[in-house]
Amino acid sequence: MKIWIVQILNYTLALFMWLIIGRYLLILLTGGRQGFMMDFFVRFTDPLYRMTKRLLPFLRDGIVPLATIILIIMMRILVLVIF
Repeated sequence: MKIWIVQILNYTLALFMWLIIGRYLLILLTGGRQGFMMDFFVRFTDPLYRMTKRLLPFLRDGIVPLATIILIIMMRILVLVIF
């Protein structure tokens, strides 16, 4: 019964990780111009960035996406190992 909860949590964390990667790639491709897709990525990734900045306040803005991805990977590993 709990395996599906673990799978949903793992897939959700993977989705957030890919959203962060997608936002970074979109910034590289468009130069950071605002548009529909950029607003979509910003809406879903900014709360993650804020949580990371709250956890690790000493990080500079350029490092926050990488730190967020690392934290998500660590959480995915912990979820899979513990359960």
